[in-house]
Amino acid sequence: MLTSSVATPRRRRAQDNPIWNARLLTGRRDWRYTLPGDVVDEFVAYLRAHPERADHPDLADLDCEETPQLAEFGLGLRRGLLHGAGVAWVRGLGALRLSPGEQRLFYMMLGVCMGRVMTEYGPIFCVRDRGGYYKKEAIPVSMTGAETGFHTDSSAVDTLPDLVGLLCEEPSREGGHSLISNAMHAYWRLRVSAPEALELLEKEFIRDVVTPGKESTDESLRRNRFPIFDGGPEGKGRTFRYMRYWIEQGQEKVGSPLTERQRAALDVLDETLASPENVVRLHLERGEQLWVNNRRIAHGREGYADSPGNCRQLQRLWLETPKTDIGP
Repeated sequence: MLTSSVATPRRRRAQDNPIWNARLLTGRRDWRYTLPGDVVDEFVAYLRAHPERADHPDLADLDCEETPQLAEFGLGLRRGLLHGAGVAWVRGLGALRLSPGEQRLFYMMLGVCMGRVMTEYGPIFCVRDRGGYYKKEAIPVSMTGAETGFHTDSSAVDTLPDLVGLLCEEPSREGGHSLISNAMHAYWRLRVSAPEALELLEKEFIRDVVTPGKESTDESLRRNRFPIFDGGPEGKGRTFRYMRYWIEQGQEKVGSPLTERQRAALDVLDETLASPENVVRLHLERGEQLWVNNRRIAHGREGYADSPGNCRQLQRLWLETPKTDIGP
């Protein structure tokens, strides 16, 4: 039977400290989840009762009432993402021999049990190489096979997912490893080693407007501005929002290119996030999920190349969680 050591909410322990580095995180097990047997059995029964939903999952049809075990598992997962490590690696789905539609249905149901699914890119977004290049056209990096620097999802001022999930449907045979780095660890390091740089990072930067369907005008660009590190005015704690390329492009487009001091501050931030002591490298297999707290954890990936018979494909979910979540 599949088991999980972290399936239910629990009191905070010393190992829940969110200011981890790579050595500390790899030594912990509280962010590695395996689907519990009761969750698996419940989902199999749900599929028998609703076989049609696997072909066309509809958010309007999904709630947590018919799957209380999945809801409990999702609650524990969300708690760890918001109050614990901020990262969750969920395994066990690939062993169930589900169809792609059934896997997506489970994944979407888990998301619904954890928060509100955000639909700016649709309820679920396919991350795959569509043949474009984000430095030649204003498209999200998720539509390319390019290597990414460390970043958080969404460069739009009004759109901020609290949690980001990735379901691996087809891993790449050539590259494409997932990378995670703790932005809060970087913050505290910069407070000690580079306070002048951190002061600049806490000021507003303009981001380019790249959300499909949104027009990039001078007015929309100047409105699309916010700090990289923010104290958390929404009541969700200190927040990190970053993708360097869109900052450089946004500042350039409004005729206010980054100063030498600003570039130096971004260089220090990039070096800190990419420091070997802070980076955890993961290879997701088919059916595995990676979830991150999009306000605290920076993520990235290695570049990859598709080949005949192997096209890397992940499904992404963006979630918003309640402003007042479960206390520690």
